Amino acid sequence: MNRLGMIVDLSHTSDQTALQAMTASRAPVFWSHSSSRAVWNVSRNVPNEILSRIGLGPDKRDGVVMVNFAPYFVAAEGEATVEKVANHVEMIAKVAGKKHVGIGSDFDGIESTPAGLEDFAILIKRGWKIEDLSGLAGGNFLRVFEGVERVARDMRAEGAKPSMMLYSKRPDLPVERPEMRDL
Repeated sequence: MNRLGMIVDLSHTSDQTALQAMTASRAPVFWSHSSSRAVWNVSRNVPNEILSRIGLGPDKRDGVVMVNFAPYFVAAEGEATVEKVANHVEMIAKVAGKKHVGIGSDFDGIESTPAGLEDFAILIKRGWKIEDLSGLAGGNFLRVFEGVERVARDMRAEGAKPSMMLYSKRPDLPVERPEMRDL
């Protein structure tokens, strides 16, 4: 995926898969519609253990977590509000950094939104600067995607070839397998 310039989306992965992908990827990764598990304990939300591995330093992978607005990923039934969404944004920013949080919404997959979502000025009231809000609104994602494209260019320049690793137990793959000769 890195060689092709495809961004690695970890929103529907297990924690272990996300950690493995972050380790294997040379390019930045993202969660297109996930929130903070520390704020609301849902398996699809990202735990602090993983958030702490997002960044630009050693043993970190650049990335962005795009906060999901689906009420069931934000809070208990009937309790999802813009304040709770802001809590998710701020927890991700606290652990991973403001350059690693964005808005993923999931508007195409949800039937309702948290109460008060039309007034997202709450982050301004909480001290967010225009630069931070610009990153949240899309700048952070664009930075990550530029990183994905840069890695793809570098890999092509290096002559990187596609991985030819195959899952050996799949009989539908076109690979000769000695254990299947006598069947």
